[in-house]
Amino acid sequence: MPQKALLSIVVLGLASACQPARSAPHRLAAAAPVTRPAPGADLDGPPPLPRKPERHARGRTAQPLDLGADRPAVPIAVPVPPRGGAAGFSFGDDRRGWVVRIPESQQLPAVAYGDGRVYVSGGFESVSFYALDAGDGHIVWSQHGLEDNGPTAPVYDNGDVIFNTESCTLFVVDAKTGKKLWFKYLGDPTLAQPAVADGLVFAAHPGQTGPEFSAYKLRSGTEVWTRTVGGELLAAPIIDGDSVYVSTIQGRTFRFLRASGKQMWSQALGATTAPWIVGAELYLSRRAGDREEQVVVSAATGAVLRRHGATPAKYIADVPSSLGNWKQVWAFEGSRPAVVGGVRYVAMGGEVEASDPRTGERLWVRRAAHAGNSRALGTVAVAGSQIVIATRSGQIFGLDVDTGYTLWAYDLGHAIAAEPIVARGWVYASTTDGQVIALNVADSSLDGWHMFGGNPRHNGPVTGPRI
Repeated sequence: MPQKALLSIVVLGLASACQPARSAPHRLAAAAPVTRPAPGADLDGPPPLPRKPERHARGRTAQPLDLGADRPAVPIAVPVPPRGGAAGFSFGDDRRGWVVRIPESQQLPAVAYGDGRVYVSGGFESVSFYALDAGDGHIVWSQHGLEDNGPTAPVYDNGDVIFNTESCTLFVVDAKTGKKLWFKYLGDPTLAQPAVADGLVFAAHPGQTGPEFSAYKLRSGTEVWTRTVGGELLAAPIIDGDSVYVSTIQGRTFRFLRASGKQMWSQALGATTAPWIVGAELYLSRRAGDREEQVVVSAATGAVLRRHGATPAKYIADVPSSLGNWKQVWAFEGSRPAVVGGVRYVAMGGEVEASDPRTGERLWVRRAAHAGNSRALGTVAVAGSQIVIATRSGQIFGLDVDTGYTLWAYDLGHAIAAEPIVARGWVYASTTDGQVIALNVADSSLDGWHMFGGNPRHNGPVTGPRI
C-alpha cells in the first residue's frame, strides 16, 4: 500500500466491536582448554566456546553476572520513519538493520516470520494487521477494518497466517496476499494466540459453559471439538506429540488429546506461564507463596515430579488472575521456560539462567543491572547456539547457550515487552510504541525461532526445511 494512503489511516480504539454470533465461518474466495576474558574485557570478537567435554561446570555454584558486564550493549541510533514508513540503517561492523513504524503506534505483541516476510498485529486497539518485507521492512500488504479489534501475536504455517482478535474472531489469511481465507466469530473476549498442527487450529474463547477451548479445521474453520477450561489462557495453547496443553489465568493446566479433545488430566498447578513439554515431562513456572518457582510435571498425569529455583517474585503481580484488564491478558507472556538440548533456559524477573532440569543446578546466571524485583526481562528465545533476550528498557542480548557470555548486545532505545523473533540471522523486536526493529546480527545459521515459542506449536524451534 502506498505510504501516502497509510498515513491517512485513522484508527478508532474499539473496546469491543463484535458482530452477532455466527454459526459457521465466513468463507472468502579437540581443542585445548581456553582462557575466558575477565568481565569487562574489551573483546575483539565473541569469546571462544569451551571444548565440548567442559560445556558445563556442573557441581559448582554459578555466580550471577550483570548483563553487559562482559560486553556492554552498543547504542543504536534507530531512525524515526513516518507512520507507515520504513527506514534502513547501519550498525556495528557495517551490519544492516531497519525499522518500520506501524501506523497505529500502539504496543505490539510478538511478530511471526515466514517466507521472507514478518507478520505483525496493529495493536490491541487496532483493527489492522500487516505483512512486512523481512529484508527492508516495507509494508507488503495490510488488512484494515478487520471485523474486530485487537489482533493477537500471529502464527505462520505453510503459507497461512493465523491470529485471533481480542474482540472476538479467529482469522486465517493468505500469507502472500493478505486475503482472508475465512474468519469465524468465537466470542468476546478472545485474548490468547492460536496454535496450529497437522491441519487443526486450536483457540480459546467464551462459550455456553464458560471459557472454552476448541479445535477447528485449518482449511475450513469447521469445529472439530470443544472443551470447557474455566478460564482465559496464558499466552497460547502448546502442542506436543498427540496432545495439546493449556494453562489458564486461574493457574490450572490441562492436557487434551488434540485429535479427539479427550481430557487426559487437569491440575491446579498455580501456573504463571504456558507450559513447555519435552517427552514425558512438562516444565512450568508457578506461584509458590510470594515466590515464583520452576516445576517439572509428569506429562502423563500432571503430577509434580520436581521443584526448582524458587525466587522472590513481587513482579508476578503482573500475572493476570482475572479478566479485569483484557489488554494485560492479551499482552502477557511471563516467565516461560524453554528446554532445549537438555538444558532449561528461563528469565524470571531480572535474571536469566540456564539450569539442569533434572537437578535444578544453575549452570550460568545473568541479571539485569538495577532490576530489583521487577520484571526487567522478557521471555527467552533459543536459536541454535544462542539465547536471545530483550530487556524492558530496550536492550537485546545474544548469549552463548553454554556459558551465558555475551556474543553481541545492542540498545535500541525503545521499550520491548514481547519475545524477540529470530530468523536467518535476523532478530525482529516489536516495541511498546508501535515499531518493529530488525537487526542482522549473524549469518543465516542463527535461525529457528520464527514466532512466539519458536514454531506454530509454540514448543520449540522450527525444524525441517526453513523458509
